[in-house]
Amino acid sequence: MLIKTNFHRISLKTTTVRTIGRRKLVLAKVSRWAIVTACTVLFIAGTAYAKSLPTTDVTVKYRVYAFGLPTWFDAKVDVDFEDDNVTMVSELQSWLVSNFHSTSFTFSDCDYQPQSYTNKGFSPGWKFDDSLQYDWANLAAQYRGFLQRPNQDEPVYQELEHELDDPNDAGFYVDKLTQFYVMGCHFGSNTQDDTLLLNYLDDTLGRYRVRIVKRGKKVRVADRSYATIEVQSEPYEATPGSIHRRVNYWLAPDLGYLPVLVKTKMGSMPLKVRLTDVGSAE
Repeated sequence: MLIKTNFHRISLKTTTVRTIGRRKLVLAKVSRWAIVTACTVLFIAGTAYAKSLPTTDVTVKYRVYAFGLPTWFDAKVDVDFEDDNVTMVSELQSWLVSNFHSTSFTFSDCDYQPQSYTNKGFSPGWKFDDSLQYDWANLAAQYRGFLQRPNQDEPVYQELEHELDDPNDAGFYVDKLTQFYVMGCHFGSNTQDDTLLLNYLDDTLGRYRVRIVKRGKKVRVADRSYATIEVQSEPYEATPGSIHRRVNYWLAPDLGYLPVLVKTKMGSMPLKVRLTDVGSAE
């Protein structure tokens, strides 16, 4: 297997190399997180292999549960493939919680590069209308938009620039939708189940470690059971006051590793999100 020598793309085609910006991150037994500073072509022995993810347009729907009971909060995610360009849109609308999130990225045979996203909505204490644009030519990301945090009287407008080429910052840059394709490429072709590092970027940065919990559990949705890979994503670094917490995902390879079940907590309240329907993209 080989790594393409393109500084501005992230290749997930091997289980031992991660590339983002100018970084080459090698996961090896003798050095868990070692930074590679030159482009190279690596050939790997063994049974590890890269499996192409499904690239079929799809619409999936979810129901939110609190304390194990269904709520009236339903979300929909649309995935649209246009050659190597992918657009994902999630929508959740109610009187208490609202969110519209649209993200775009390039993706071909597990070669992934985020491009931009927009995020708008509200929840108790929060209101947001912002966007993030990746500038790979200059290895930077531009954040701009309005954000109102709890105990703030009105939204605050910010324009920020994040550097993407710090050699001490390992991990793939994802958002709440693109993360599933990165997880799928990593864990779907990784026989050693090594930890995956992810960075979630908006006005702040949250860094997560994602690890395998269990493979093979089946989750039933309507009249079909989906085999899943359960992973746990846990923050190890985050800006104080930002919302980052541990989340467990049950990813379905048959759905391009979109989740069929998500479990987390909001404060002390257990939250669960279950897949309810799968259909063709509308």
